[in-house]
Amino acid sequence: MMNNLKTFSLSYFLGRAFFLGFGFSLLAKLLDKDAWIACLLGMLFGSMIIFLFQTAKDKLKGNFNDTKSWTKWPLKILFFLFNLFIYSQIVFIFQTFASSFFLIKSPVFFIVLPIPFIIYRICKSGFTTIAKVAEVLMPISLFLFLFGILGLTQNFKLDYFTPVLTHSPQDILSGSLFFAFYSTAPFLLMLNIPTEKNKFVFKYLMTCLSILLLCFFIIGILGSNLMQVYRYPEYMTLKKLRVFNFIEKVENIISIAWLFDSFVTLSVTGNNLKLSLPKKHQNIYFIILLVILYGWSILSSIYYQEGLIVYHVLPIILGVFEVFLLALLLIPKWKKSPKL
Repeated sequence: MMNNLKTFSLSYFLGRAFFLGFGFSLLAKLLDKDAWIACLLGMLFGSMIIFLFQTAKDKLKGNFNDTKSWTKWPLKILFFLFNLFIYSQIVFIFQTFASSFFLIKSPVFFIVLPIPFIIYRICKSGFTTIAKVAEVLMPISLFLFLFGILGLTQNFKLDYFTPVLTHSPQDILSGSLFFAFYSTAPFLLMLNIPTEKNKFVFKYLMTCLSILLLCFFIIGILGSNLMQVYRYPEYMTLKKLRVFNFIEKVENIISIAWLFDSFVTLSVTGNNLKLSLPKKHQNIYFIILLVILYGWSILSSIYYQEGLIVYHVLPIILGVFEVFLLALLLIPKWKKSPKL
């Protein structure tokens, strides 16, 4: 049973995982300087989804194996596919980011080679160890985030936010839903993790505040034109950062905080995948699965353009997964409600 602090640490990293190169980039292309409005509305829609998640989690009272409902096996299969999909996408985000800025000349098979070894090792200890690692990484991540924000304040321009509401209500609504799905879907990875009864909506809103603040600084520093050009607008924003006006290239250090998001998310999905496998020879099956996923990551780099197709529909796919997972958990409860 994980306490509130460990749960909050996991929530913080999971809620931010899809915004590196995906979330901000898509919102920038769709809404440019009005992206912050979509973030605000998305937080509202996302809070509703997280409330349903909390209701479903309270109803589950354990894990899928304890469920006596007819939904047990559909839930297990769907949850396995959900974790498989998120794992593959986070690896794609990581390898694209690393090969674009850190290891430019390194082949992808070398960049992603440590991932299966790290995930296998940390998953041997289970969710408790993953939560402890997240608890240790969180203050480091917060420090790097706040250091970057404070350092960029001198470059912030309010003029980049005007005029306001230059996009149609349909585009703003689409952007809001995209934000909601990006930020809430990873929370469902904790469905099978035993946690204390706590307020997930509050934890979600705290996580989203960091995303909203970063969105403000992307707009206020890059402006509506540049933020649409860059594949990683959040990273390019950090390039404006100078320490004492002469120390440069600090963006690589600060962006480590985003790699923490990917690492924690991969650890949680990896452990969920492991627990979904048959208990007999579970470690062997898990190793085979990690090898297959490693092979997929190499293929995705070869067929990079085809992989980007998912980038445009990713929030929709995440939303579909959320709808079905929450429906399978909540519908049985409604059926058993006494008739008035």
